[in-house]
Amino acid sequence: MQQPRIVEKPELKVIGYEAAFLHCLSPEATNFQVIGPLWDKLIRQAAHIPNKIGDEMFGIIYGRPETERTHPHELQYIAAVPVSSTAEVSEGMVSWTVSAGTFAVFTHRGPIRNIGETVSEIYRGWLPQSAYQNTEIADVELYDHRFCPDGADSEMEYWISVTPKASPA
Repeated sequence: MQQPRIVEKPELKVIGYEAAFLHCLSPEATNFQVIGPLWDKLIRQAAHIPNKIGDEMFGIIYGRPETERTHPHELQYIAAVPVSSTAEVSEGMVSWTVSAGTFAVFTHRGPIRNIGETVSEIYRGWLPQSAYQNTEIADVELYDHRFCPDGADSEMEYWISVTPKASPA
């Protein structure tokens, strides 16, 4: 089982496109049908996003309160670029700020279509056995120069926000 790097990350401001999807561990998963088109839109518009910094791209995954969901496995996904300011957001786009904090950083290797295996390993394998618990702030996918969607040697990072588990009293 892959062991992550535990790192402190600064606040991350992003702007991008958002949609609801059923996560990859759901029997009714819609992640590929929903998320792919978000990336297509973002890639076409990325150069025009105000205050964009760097060449990296991010996927932000978070859950809305259960009362706002249409399905128990529903999550939100934002395909985004990092920005220095979220003051200017183009029509149809959203801004999001990932709070600074401690993250377990995993590396997904291989084609993106196999991301479910990595997520399953993180949440069903590593996390329950680790000394950490998920803070559920947001999961973050980092896409940089190492990423090639269908490449066998492709790499991207998957971050989950964590805090040490409380010691038994």
